[in-house]
Amino acid sequence: MDPIFNWILMDVYPARGRLKHIARYNQDREDVDTNPSVPRFAADRMLARLARWLRLCGADVSFDPCVGGADLLHAARHENRIVLTRDKRLRTAPDVFCLGSDLFREQLREVLQKFAIDPARAALTRCSQCNTELRDTDREAVRQRVPPFVYASQDRFSVCEGCGRIYWPATHRERILAELLRIARAGQVGS
Repeated sequence: MDPIFNWILMDVYPARGRLKHIARYNQDREDVDTNPSVPRFAADRMLARLARWLRLCGADVSFDPCVGGADLLHAARHENRIVLTRDKRLRTAPDVFCLGSDLFREQLREVLQKFAIDPARAALTRCSQCNTELRDTDREAVRQRVPPFVYASQDRFSVCEGCGRIYWPATHRERILAELLRIARAGQVGS
């Protein structure tokens, strides 16, 4: 562990006796997913909208508005996640991506470009609210849980086993996909 990195963390978040443990927590862990080709993120409390839209892209993004600072870094490192933040004090940490913009579309473009995420590949495969992967379900299984018009007009449904939300491919799906692809293309043009 780089001693300068420890100093930066201590400068940002006073130690209170546990920061060294946090900074070194993940070095010898084998029980967390370590596949570097699929980035996993932890968004800080000021990036709720970005977290939701990254989930719509299919990205695994943890978000809790009550967790920030050292606790966010600890949780992200425990789960091998990249911290997404606007907090300039964290910009030198190797596992933190500091966003430059205040606007969520530009933030989304930054993340898509930096981590080569293709929204067309995995879009709408995660719950935008709780981050759980969606599972296709039988139409009959949701009959009593969706409005009659939706049941009559839709053939395919997905369910979130985390929070119980039900998803179906209505017109909002096309609008979301179009917006994601527009944002992704704008990032490629500017490269």
